[in-house]
Amino acid sequence: MNLLKTSILSGISTLIRIISGVIITKVVATFTGPAGLAVIGQLQNIISLAMLLTGDFLKTATTKYTAEYKEQEQNKYKIWSSALKIIIFLNVVVFFVFYFFSDEISTYFLKSTEFSYVFKVFSISLPFFVLNSFLLAIINGQKDIKRYIFLNITLSIVSLLLVCLLSYFYGITGSLIAYATNQSIVFFITIFVVKNQPWFKVKYFFYKTELSQYKKLFGFALITFTSIIASNGSVFYIRSYLIENLSPALAGNWQAMWSLSQISLSLITMSLATYLLPTLSHLKSKVLINKELQAAIKIIMPITLIISSVIYVLRDVIIMILYTTEFTAMRDLFFWQMIGNSIKVCGWLYGYVLVAKGMVKYTVSTEIIFALIWCFLSSYLIDIYGLIGAIYAFTINALLHSIAMFLVYKFKVN
Repeated sequence: MNLLKTSILSGISTLIRIISGVIITKVVATFTGPAGLAVIGQLQNIISLAMLLTGDFLKTATTKYTAEYKEQEQNKYKIWSSALKIIIFLNVVVFFVFYFFSDEISTYFLKSTEFSYVFKVFSISLPFFVLNSFLLAIINGQKDIKRYIFLNITLSIVSLLLVCLLSYFYGITGSLIAYATNQSIVFFITIFVVKNQPWFKVKYFFYKTELSQYKKLFGFALITFTSIIASNGSVFYIRSYLIENLSPALAGNWQAMWSLSQISLSLITMSLATYLLPTLSHLKSKVLINKELQAAIKIIMPITLIISSVIYVLRDVIIMILYTTEFTAMRDLFFWQMIGNSIKVCGWLYGYVLVAKGMVKYTVSTEIIFALIWCFLSSYLIDIYGLIGAIYAFTINALLHSIAMFLVYKFKVN
């Protein structure tokens, strides 16, 4: 399957996920109220963190090496076995923490022991969350795009049905249980879908492993952790700076713009992760890598520009539908944010080559450097231009990042 078809299918999957998310938020807000929505938001953050700590950080590495070792099956099975051992170990540790300290965790994060039972339930279902993510990474690495997209859509639909039904019948209790179990249900659907695939045999996941496999996996874990910490840390810093130096209301407008930006970019990033990462990982020839990258640029950049243009043209409609009159200040942010988004995608295209080729040092260092530059530019330009300065900073940083990615690609890869 080529990049264009993958992009279309990925776009459909992402749209279904976004629409499901909007419906879920509306339903949960209706049946649990603002306080319930806040509690669920906290639980979602805890689930994301728990998944990351119990093996979700291995997704990119699993996809990359599954694709890279397509013709080297012994190496591929060793990577799978190494990843599975890490996942099992981490899940055992986290199970004991969440199950036996559920009261303390509930009190700290949700300010009450009332929901401690949710963490007990989650501790049991968490391994299935991570194993489902692990299998999806393998399917992606195998370039079984149709199954991969189908299972992602299934996850969105199951989450939608489960959360809506349990919220309707049981209120906030149902909502919390739904969030704590939804992906464990999809795990069994994933097993059913792949059970007859030639690669899905128990023995392939319990090969004898070596230290070299663990080094490769943890090298990519470093990329994942650095990316998450750098991006979230930067956003937290900029939001806090806006609150302290402008106002909470203007910071809220920036946050709304940032959230919308992330949603629009997710339409692109899923295509890159689904097609480009495994494809580039598998290719060995510099000529073929360059050819694939140029083809990706010709497809992805026009799509990005179209999405950005549509969002800009419909900015008033978007604000009216998604937000309230309190968010009118964000109207002036759209133009430069969409410019920045388009430039950022260009940098990502070159950056994916670094990830696919396992260039950990360059990937990690550029993540840290440009996170710091973004924070510095934001502080400086907010002081001069106000709220729009934060958007100028994002766009300038995206341009510098894209130039850096191109130079690293040109002189270190190509």
